[in-house]
Amino acid sequence: MSRPPSLRTPIALAERTIAEALRILAPRGVAAGGRLAPLPAGDVLGANEMLAMVDAQTLTAEPHANAVLVYGPAPMLLETLRFDVSPEEWRPFAPPPEREAPADRLRVGALRGGVLVALATAGAPIGRLSRLRVLVSPAFRHIGLGHLVLHRTVQALLRDGLLPYATLVSTDLGARALARAVGFVNVSRAFGGLTPAF
Repeated sequence: MSRPPSLRTPIALAERTIAEALRILAPRGVAAGGRLAPLPAGDVLGANEMLAMVDAQTLTAEPHANAVLVYGPAPMLLETLRFDVSPEEWRPFAPPPEREAPADRLRVGALRGGVLVALATAGAPIGRLSRLRVLVSPAFRHIGLGHLVLHRTVQALLRDGLLPYATLVSTDLGARALARAVGFVNVSRAFGGLTPAF
């Protein structure tokens, strides 16, 4: 079944990045022009973090599928990945308690042998921005599964007119390489501009 086309217009980094990124880069409670604006907790960058964004013009070609993809994996399936990673790695991906509203807008997972081995999540949008995270089981890293689930998640967000972003730690070379492979570009703090590579 094909998905209906989105009614929202696509966002291009060249046109919208600076205005959207300022909402994340601005100190808590301050928006462009000095006006007060509430920002969600966790969306202000730390000293060793960088902001990366991707759009339809920077998105790379889709990698070959070497796993079964599942959209919105059930909690029982999520548990198969939870036990392969450390509690610190799992914490941002843990589903909220049933009585709370879902924290993530979209989850795309990769299955190998009936077990979830990679997961990409897109947070609930803040304006037109949606934060991405990726987690891959240590035994299945460096074979393209993180690239696959992240790419599919980005495609879904772009179809819906959202601008995907990620915060990357400057010392995490693996995450930076994955982001670059998908087509993310680094948003410079100093000039509010784009740099082609990390």
